[in-house]
Amino acid sequence: MEQYATIIISYRHPDLLRSVLARLSMQTIAPEVVLVVDNAGDLDESVISESPLAEKTQLVRRPDNPGYSAAVNESRPLLHARGISRLLVLTHDADFAPELSAQLLVALDSPTVGAAGPLLQWASDPSRIFSAGGRLTRNGRAWNAATPASDAPYPVDWVDGAIVMYATDALERINWLDERYFLYFEDVDTAWRMKQAGLQTVVVPSAVAAQSPGAHPLYLGIRNMVLFAERADIPRWRTALGTVRRVAEEAVFHALHGRRPDLSDAWRGWRDGRRGVSGPPPVELRRG
Repeated sequence: MEQYATIIISYRHPDLLRSVLARLSMQTIAPEVVLVVDNAGDLDESVISESPLAEKTQLVRRPDNPGYSAAVNESRPLLHARGISRLLVLTHDADFAPELSAQLLVALDSPTVGAAGPLLQWASDPSRIFSAGGRLTRNGRAWNAATPASDAPYPVDWVDGAIVMYATDALERINWLDERYFLYFEDVDTAWRMKQAGLQTVVVPSAVAAQSPGAHPLYLGIRNMVLFAERADIPRWRTALGTVRRVAEEAVFHALHGRRPDLSDAWRGWRDGRRGVSGPPPVELRRG
């Protein structure tokens, strides 16, 4: 069985990070090394020192909060230095069983598989499936399927970045994650580029995990979808249709919850995506 490293992306929830480290320590196949990337820069080091994996864990502080992709890419030199061929990526809200790593490692034994993820349930309601794998439409919209396609591992367009294991050589083939995105579409883009390189992304339905997904700001959702569409050479008229549908869905969701969507955020996201604007959103749009 291949060795693996784990990277945990943390942002101002030390209690959740403690839980993830505890779950990681109970894996039937232990990680070779753990890298915690603190994207707020204010993590109390006792969270690491008191962890069962303290001797294996390294802390990297990124108070500039560069985003998910930049955090994952922090592990690149470490994997190279240690010759580790697998990388398990976790966000601080990940909830998973002791067999998770072993199950994902088996899926990556195939030379045609570059990434593997579990079946994801809602942490607040484990009876509901949050993601049985991601789908990508011809218009560039990305959505989560709610029903597994098979009892055996099956290919999907992308898997949620909250819990995913990568083959290191697959990441090298695509030059790792694109840091232009922020909060949304990094996982879609990574899987798409792997597919262009002849590699599959799969869901392992026997590996069941959970998370508590948060809302994505409409600005980022639209902007990053447009950025991706430009990369994937999706015709702009198709992207426009996908954008309209996404905005309509957001409007319905907000209406059902007694809120009004800010359509100016959608327009600004479309405009900035077309202009190639990347990174964190403007300060005035940092709401969720």
